[in-house]
Amino acid sequence: MTSKTIDRIEDIASDSEEWQILFKELLDDYDYEDPVKGQIIPGEVIQVDEDSILVDIGAKRDAIVPRKDLDRLDDEMLDSIKQGDQVPVYVMRTGNVGGDLLVSINRGLEQEDWERADKMLESGEAVELEIIGQNKGGVVVRYGRLRGFVPNSHIPDLRRDTDRDEMRSQKDELIGETLVVKVIEVNQPRRRLVLSSRAARQERRLHRLKELAEGTMVIGKVVNLVDFGAFVDLGGVDGLIHISELDWSRVDHPSEVLELGQDVEVKITNVDVDRERISLSRKHLLDNPWDAMTDKYVAGDLVEGEITNVRDFGAFVMLPEGIEGLIHVSEIGIVGPGSPLDVVHPGDTVIARVLDIEPDRERISLSLSRVTKDEQLAYLERQEQANSEAPEAEVVEEDPVEEVTDFDAALEAELGDRLPEDVQAAGEDE
Repeated sequence: MTSKTIDRIEDIASDSEEWQILFKELLDDYDYEDPVKGQIIPGEVIQVDEDSILVDIGAKRDAIVPRKDLDRLDDEMLDSIKQGDQVPVYVMRTGNVGGDLLVSINRGLEQEDWERADKMLESGEAVELEIIGQNKGGVVVRYGRLRGFVPNSHIPDLRRDTDRDEMRSQKDELIGETLVVKVIEVNQPRRRLVLSSRAARQERRLHRLKELAEGTMVIGKVVNLVDFGAFVDLGGVDGLIHISELDWSRVDHPSEVLELGQDVEVKITNVDVDRERISLSRKHLLDNPWDAMTDKYVAGDLVEGEITNVRDFGAFVMLPEGIEGLIHVSEIGIVGPGSPLDVVHPGDTVIARVLDIEPDRERISLSLSRVTKDEQLAYLERQEQANSEAPEAEVVEEDPVEEVTDFDAALEAELGDRLPEDVQAAGEDE
């Protein structure tokens, strides 16, 4: 404002009509940008009335937020609006051709959500949202002031091999719960916001895979037991304990050592990010019986064990330490063109000679053919003598049983009324 204009204001300050004309000239001279319909403009609340709110958006006149728009705001939001607050508003009507300058706080806030969705689509960021409804194609989630859609195929825990009623029931149970999702499509003109929980889970899985390092120990939860091993949840990603890595002793099924839902400490033995696979070991955190094998046995020693498996190439023997040794087919003592099953069977107890111990390779080679009968008898005698020198177990006295001496009475006690006549006659002859 120039000094000449100021002098003029002072001269006409007492004349209200001239003052109004001057004020209009000042407004016309001021560099205002006319608002455009559909524009999002930051505004300042200058007055809060029961039916409307006045907002200064830097235009020639104040903008009005009508009652209809206020009704779309939730009570908490409406009660929080105070004079001086900064709010984004959406221009609904410019008022250039007459009428009020109308704006919408609700649409302004929605626009912020659309812009935030665009940024999340670009960054790949995940967010946790509440499920507020469902329809045939998926579930509806609340995204700020927007309603987002998660298709059925993008909900990992939804069982899709069911009929329509069961599918609807599953989604009804999800209402009120939350999903971690990623934005996969934003189309504001069509008011279309699509999200995916499957993509978010995949992103989280890859992130977790990169966090896990080979050789570290972690605690996870057993989530599945299968014939070949156990799957363990390590916090968004599953790893596999192969059945051979469950224990140092032979395990026929993972349920012998683990239960569903059990917390288990494991060692990460391999992480393949590209194939998204994690290999785990439980036995490497247990005492290794192989560490003491070379101290306990040397080549030539005799050892007692139980045959656990018989194959064409030999037989496996479970030793007292809980590890298996192998008797090669050439060391079983087969006569002629027979097979190992001609000599030994699972469950047999055998005396074998130690041929070689390789702790690093977890192998112990045994032989049956190199054990003589005299050595077997001497070994068994030593075992029997050692058992006889051991403290006797306490004998629990049982109730006395009446002795049956009569032959017929004994048979009747065994067979009752089913005693055949010829057996009765035999008893009488006796």
